[in-house]
Amino acid sequence: MKNNWRYPEEVRKLRFTHNHQQKVLNRINAPMKKENHHNLFYGLITAAVILFLLGSSTFFVPSMQNVFAKIPYISNFIKVKELREEETEYLIEQIGKSLEPILKKHSMRIEAWEFDTDKKQVKVGIAGIEKDDKNQLILLEKQLEGVDINKYEITIVALDEVQEIPTEPSNEEIEQFERHSNELTKDLTKLLKEEDYELMYPIEVRINHQEGVHVTVIVPDSEKRLEKLKEIINEKAKKYGDEYTLDIRQVQKKAREQEKRWEKTNAISNIGQALVEADQYPVTGYAYSFHPYPLQIIVKTSLEDNDPKAIQVAEEIRSEIDLYIEESEETETIQNDHYNVIVRDKNQREIQ
Repeated sequence: MKNNWRYPEEVRKLRFTHNHQQKVLNRINAPMKKENHHNLFYGLITAAVILFLLGSSTFFVPSMQNVFAKIPYISNFIKVKELREEETEYLIEQIGKSLEPILKKHSMRIEAWEFDTDKKQVKVGIAGIEKDDKNQLILLEKQLEGVDINKYEITIVALDEVQEIPTEPSNEEIEQFERHSNELTKDLTKLLKEEDYELMYPIEVRINHQEGVHVTVIVPDSEKRLEKLKEIINEKAKKYGDEYTLDIRQVQKKAREQEKRWEKTNAISNIGQALVEADQYPVTGYAYSFHPYPLQIIVKTSLEDNDPKAIQVAEEIRSEIDLYIEESEETETIQNDHYNVIVRDKNQREIQ
């Protein structure tokens, strides 16, 4: 089994099995209904570059290929993704609920998960437990007996690299940090708007033990009053602590407007996940950047520079992306946008 650890909130997605394929076909043939999609890419990123690590995925079985060939690959992947998330979340919920009493009692926590759906196995990594403490491991495994986990085999392992649970701030401190963060965010937003500063992103304020006060403000690249901007932020931030850092950035307004349009469609994450998990394409990594304009979508492959099929494969990848953007209902608002797809070989050279 490959080492594919992820923290609970970033759980590795499951393989696309024959059972998943049949469920997708059933959904495609059923009447369309409005569904909630999970947001897989998060955070305020000025020059967003997200790299994906490959797992060992199996997408197509020969008997199903002709059926699935009629469906645009990336659009089909979106439907499959929902099924995999549902199964993953169900397992996490059932295991987490069952282990919670013991974990709290012994100051332990779930730190990582690993899934292998072909073998119906789940590995759960526990922090705060000694590696050789077999009694604790047995106790946790017994706690899972009788739990409805879809016939998965569960293995509990100790994460010996995380021996101590860090001291957490009290609830009162956390509430105070949140209150001060909200106050400073509100005050700065109001003040900067009064001073006619255009904010490309909402102001980000973090106040905690580790960082003190941290403020990020992003304005257009045409903004010239940066020194005044620093003075305004300094004056307000010092009220909440002596240690504070300012992060002032500038971006192209045109690029930010494009980024907003694409964020609403979730197209970037759908393209990336579909390509990285596809066996028919030798994709080893995926990245993107909205800044500078226009959007660049970068697909890294394992193709050799002297591979005679490299150009053909690169063109197929570009065509898949274009097809998804041009024909999918959810990408209607970005179909007239400019973007560049760069496909690279294993040595990071662009395949023209």
